[in-house]
Amino acid sequence: MLVLGATVAALGACGDDEEPTPTPDAGTQTDAGTNTDAGTQTDAGTSTDAGTTATPDSDLALVRLNTNGTLDNTFGTGGIARVSLGTGAGAARDALWSADRDTQNRVVVFGSKKAEGATRSDTDRVVARITTAGALDETFNAGAVAPAVKGMYALDIGGLGDTARHGFVQADGTILSAGYLSQPTGVGAQSAHRVVMLRLTEAGTPDATFGSKGVVNSAPFATNDVTAEWGISEAYTAVRQSTGSYVTTGYGRAAGVGGSTVDLISFRYTAAGVLDPTYGTNGSFILNLTGDNDRGRDAVALKDDSVFMVGSGVRTAGKVQPMAVQVTKDGQPATAPGFTEGYKLYDFDRPDQAFFDVAHADVGGVEYVAAAGFRAGGSEDDDAVLLIRNVATGVEFSNPVPFSETANDRFWGVNFGLDGKVYATGFVTEAGDNQFAIARFNLDGTRDTAFGTGGIVTVNVIPGKLEEVARSVVIQSDGKIVIVGVAEAK
Repeated sequence: MLVLGATVAALGACGDDEEPTPTPDAGTQTDAGTNTDAGTQTDAGTSTDAGTTATPDSDLALVRLNTNGTLDNTFGTGGIARVSLGTGAGAARDALWSADRDTQNRVVVFGSKKAEGATRSDTDRVVARITTAGALDETFNAGAVAPAVKGMYALDIGGLGDTARHGFVQADGTILSAGYLSQPTGVGAQSAHRVVMLRLTEAGTPDATFGSKGVVNSAPFATNDVTAEWGISEAYTAVRQSTGSYVTTGYGRAAGVGGSTVDLISFRYTAAGVLDPTYGTNGSFILNLTGDNDRGRDAVALKDDSVFMVGSGVRTAGKVQPMAVQVTKDGQPATAPGFTEGYKLYDFDRPDQAFFDVAHADVGGVEYVAAAGFRAGGSEDDDAVLLIRNVATGVEFSNPVPFSETANDRFWGVNFGLDGKVYATGFVTEAGDNQFAIARFNLDGTRDTAFGTGGIVTVNVIPGKLEEVARSVVIQSDGKIVIVGVAEAK
C-alpha cells in the first residue's frame, strides 16, 4: 500500500479522466464503477408505431412502501410518484445519484438534468425537494424565475457539464451536495476535474456563508507552475464531522503523477468551505494500493469523527475488488479490526466488484455500517453484494445476496431502518425488463421474511423497459420506506 500526501494549493480545477460513455443497459454493464450511468442510459429509445424512434427521456421515480413492504397508496398514484426535472435530449436527461430526507419527511434528491438553453447538450447539477405526497415542493427555491423552476435548484458553472454525486440534509435543514466538474486549468490546453460542493439553505437557496455564494469550487492538486499540469480531484460525497467540517472521498491523481490510473483521495473543508491543510498528509489522504485504479464512492462519519469510506481497489491486475477504508478524524489510516493500514479488500469471486453506497447507524448502543454494491463479469449474471459490519468488534457479514439466481441484479443504495434492519435497493432485470427492487436484512445478513415476499419487494414502475433503476432508499420517521430512482418517461 502507498499512502501519499500532496501539497495543497488554494487554486481551482482538476481532472481529465472523463468517465466513458456507459453501455445502454440501465447500469448492468458497469465495470465496478467506471461506467456509472446510474440507470440513465436507455435501450436505444422507444420505438413508435410510425416506425420512427422517439428520443428517450427519463424522470425521477419514487416508490413509497409501508413497513411490511406493501405499496403505500397515499403516496403519488398507487404508491408511485413521478417527477420530471425537465425535458431530456439524447444522453442529457433526468438522473439521480442519491437522496435524503429532512425532519418533515420531505425527500431531497441529488442528481442532474439537461442544462437550459438550445446550445447546451450536457447536464447541470440539481437539488430538488419532494413533498410527502410525492410532488415537487414549490416552497423550495420558491423565488425561482424562469427558466429556473420552483421546487428545485439547478447549478450552472460557466455553461460546463456538472457531475452530481451524493448529498445529504443536515439536522438544521441545510443541504450539502457533492460532485465534481471539469474546467480549464489555464495550463496549456488542459482541463481538469475539480471538487465542487453546493450548500443550500432549507429554503432551497444558496447558503452565502459557504464558499463563494454557496459554492466551493476547489482544486487541491493545483500548481503554481504555468508549465505543469494540475492533478485531478473528484468528490463522490462529503460527510460532516461534529466540528462542522466536511470530509470528502472520491478519486483522482496528484499533480506530477504520470499515467492514467487514479487513487482514492480524501480532503477536508471547514464549515465555511475552506480547504484544511492539517488533514491527512499535507492536506490530503491518498490511497494507492499497487499503482492501479483505486476509487472512493461513498463515506459516513463515525461517532468518534473517524470516516468510513467504501469503493473499490485493485491489488491484482485485472481484478477490481470492493474496498472499505477507515481514516481517523484527521485523515490518517485508522486502526480497525481486520483492516491492514486502514483498509480492507473483499472478494466475491468475480473480476468486477465494488461497493457504491454506505450507511451508518447506532443500533441499541452498538455502532454499525452497511455497504451495498455488486459483483460482475466472468460470463455470469450480475449479483448484488452486501456488507454489514460491527464497527467496534469488526464482526461482519459480507456476501453476495442476489435478488435473482438467474437474472442481472445490483444494489445501488443502502440504509438502516428505525428498527435497526438494513434496507438495500437497486434493480433486477427479468426478460429484458428492469424493475425497482429492495430487500430487508437482519444485522446477521439474513433476509427479514416479514418484509414483502421472502424479504424482497419488486416494483415495475414502467413495464417492458430497461430504463428503470433505484439508486437510493430513504426511511421516514414513521418507518415508511421511500425508494428513489429513475425510470423512462411516459
